Amino acid sequence: MWTDSKKLAEWWGPEGVVNVHSEVDPRPGGMMRVDQRSPNGDVYSFKATFEKVIPLELLVYRAASPGTTDEYGGFSPWEALHTVTFEVLGPRRTRVTAVTEVVAGPLNERESLMDAFKEGWGQSLNKLRKALR
Repeated sequence: MWTDSKKLAEWWGPEGVVNVHSEVDPRPGGMMRVDQRSPNGDVYSFKATFEKVIPLELLVYRAASPGTTDEYGGFSPWEALHTVTFEVLGPRRTRVTAVTEVVAGPLNERESLMDAFKEGWGQSLNKLRKALR
């Protein structure tokens, strides 16, 4: 569900978005890209680079925003390191733990970024749960 482009497209991202394109190359140095259409029709690209991959155990990838410009002309780039672990608990039961660390970006925005990541991960994992049924 995490390393197959078609399966990833079924659940990746927050509620309300539609994944219109996805690519996954799950190896160190490989890329992940998911293009998402928001409810208002805008398309956003999520891009990441895998740093560590242990099949069925661990994915570590780094993602960065291209930066956004606010209404005052401020530029707000960020970079986050995501670590996802998988622990098999039994037949058809796996504990997934996702940890995100904002490693670059304006200090005054890191708390709101972490809140957004927490909400996004929660929605994505709920969609994953539904896709597995």
